[in-house]
Amino acid sequence: MKMLLRGIVDIICFAAGPFFTVFYLFDFSHGPAGPGPFYYYYRFNARLGLSLGVALICLGFLIRYWRQLEP
Repeated sequence: MKMLLRGIVDIICFAAGPFFTVFYLFDFSHGPAGPGPFYYYYRFNARLGLSLGVALICLGFLIRYWRQLEP
């Protein structure tokens, strides 16, 4: 049961994390305000998606590091 749970955590962290990161990395918008005609910015939901993806990847690496420290 413990190995199954570890596998599910790995899948969530190392499959969903990069998916969210890449999906929201290219989800930007452009608006009329700003310095020039091509002012691109990330919308709020894109910033949340990027932060969620990076947080999942970091959490996955932290969990793997903690597993190595177990006796």
